[in-house]
Amino acid sequence: MRLIERLYQYIEYKELSFYAFERGCGMANGYLKKQFKGKGTVGSDMLEKIRKNYIDLSLMWLLTGEGTMLEETEEIPQQSSEVVENGYTLSKDDIITLLREQSAILEKSLADKEKIILMLEGKLRKLKTR
Repeated sequence: MRLIERLYQYIEYKELSFYAFERGCGMANGYLKKQFKGKGTVGSDMLEKIRKNYIDLSLMWLLTGEGTMLEETEEIPQQSSEVVENGYTLSKDDIITLLREQSAILEKSLADKEKIILMLEGKLRKLKTR
């Protein structure tokens, strides 16, 4: 399942309209539909806006599909800006940096796959014209 499909799943779960979600995150009207059709990628700036406005949404789940859709809010430290993950203490800045790096890797991977698809579509067209 793609990131955008998981985002749609969250929006449906929260019983939000796509318009309300886009508006709440400062996205352009139709942004989500464009992403769903595969004509763009959800960048780190949009992930930050989503996280700021929908704090119950797990970014790890959104990015990777691993874990649960919703953050367990009672376990999130309220006064601390640090999270302990696998024995390491991560600040919010560390987490944001890691998410940006992961997002960049995923965007590059997607771009590479899109190039491969275009190349294969070209080869397929050549085969059909023979």
